[in-house]
Amino acid sequence: MMLSQLLSAAGAECPQDPPVTALVCDSREVVPGALFVALEGTRADGRAHIPGALARGAAAVVCRPPLPEGVPGAAVDDPRAALALLAAEFYGHPEQALTLIAATGTKGKTTTAHMLREILAAAGYKTGMIGTLGAYIGREPLSAGPNTTPEPITLHRTLRRMADAGCSHVVMEVSSQAMKLSRVHGLVFAAALFLNLSPDHIGGAEHADFDEYRACKAALFRQCRMAVGNADDPNWPAMAAQVPDGTPVFTFGFGESADARALAIAPDPDRPLSTRLTVDGAPPYHIPLPGDFNAADALAAVALSRALRLNDGAVRAGLAHTSVPGRAQRLSVPAPFDVVIDYAHNGVSFHAILSALAAHRPRRIIAVFGAGGDRPKMRRRDMARAATRWADYAVLTEDNPRSERVEDICDDLSACLGGLPHETVPDRRAAIFRALELAGPGDVVALLGKGHEEYIETNGIRRPFSERRVVEEYFGVQR
Repeated sequence: MMLSQLLSAAGAECPQDPPVTALVCDSREVVPGALFVALEGTRADGRAHIPGALARGAAAVVCRPPLPEGVPGAAVDDPRAALALLAAEFYGHPEQALTLIAATGTKGKTTTAHMLREILAAAGYKTGMIGTLGAYIGREPLSAGPNTTPEPITLHRTLRRMADAGCSHVVMEVSSQAMKLSRVHGLVFAAALFLNLSPDHIGGAEHADFDEYRACKAALFRQCRMAVGNADDPNWPAMAAQVPDGTPVFTFGFGESADARALAIAPDPDRPLSTRLTVDGAPPYHIPLPGDFNAADALAAVALSRALRLNDGAVRAGLAHTSVPGRAQRLSVPAPFDVVIDYAHNGVSFHAILSALAAHRPRRIIAVFGAGGDRPKMRRRDMARAATRWADYAVLTEDNPRSERVEDICDDLSACLGGLPHETVPDRRAAIFRALELAGPGDVVALLGKGHEEYIETNGIRRPFSERRVVEEYFGVQR
């Protein structure tokens, strides 16, 4: 591709017109003929890496003014927004062949995205998914990445693969950071879904305050052809205010004015750790996940599916087959008790998953958990208090201790558990074995904190660790 073609996508031009072989924003990835886009980061300015990029053979540079003298390329006011436009052009605008659906919110994006993927698949659409757990075509993983919403080069490369594989739809989790850093700049979403908003990701390199956090979420709704929102959330009006005039808007919630109104959420008496959701008097939807919070995500998925006019049979089939790695994930074990893996790692999420399990009236809940090192100690107190309220026994162990001693973290947790019977087993594999040894008929063993993560981080080193495989090892399951 010629440089002039690429730059025209970003509204820029250059008197030189060399061929461009690659598009990169990391100078270490420059190959001869690459266009290097210098971005401003939280720790460094990409402009400082322009000499290194040129030394590696970069054919041109895009950066904030001024462009170094004699260097082919362009100076632009917003390199991040330009990068998104350049990436779309470089990969042949794959978004034009795809129906893009965005989900945003503080909680529930991952579960809702999985539900929507299953619903679309049941409706007969080959569907891609991009989010916290990585990128997928159908249920087949493509890649994992550090960001819920990938940087533009990775994002458009992934969309290209999905379009080439025959996908018609893509469900994306769109984070507030993605909006702040222009990762989805230039994309138009067939539908954008708002789940909820609560204080999070505030401070440090993320958001200055809640107002900025909310504004970044709301900006997504300027880029949609249809908006679906949680009418029960007090932040929905801020989202709806950004929807372009004439764009259809649909709502969901418990209030009478909601377009998709939930009438009842209850544990499913016929299926283990499952939930029934009744919407607008229709027969209940079956959700193979416990808890009101999962039912709330299902309500959002139902509302968006109705807005897209998907067949209700597909909605029911998709919801009934939803399973999310590490999110209230029930493992199939040859035992008279249940084992659940969940990513809960703060007080709010502990309360949500443990109260959801308690609603199914197990004989006992045995919770296995630790706490992340080098993180606010308040989290440990809040997690312990939730465990004290809902669990019957706790096995304290490692999570990601980072630079702290596992024993010190467990001591902090233990001090907040009050009268809850518990023990400390620092090695997580041994702790899981211990909990499974303790479990009896009707119990639930809740493995909390790691979720989809398959590592434990200690002193900057991540060693492989899979809770699912540990459970399989305990029961002698061969893979």
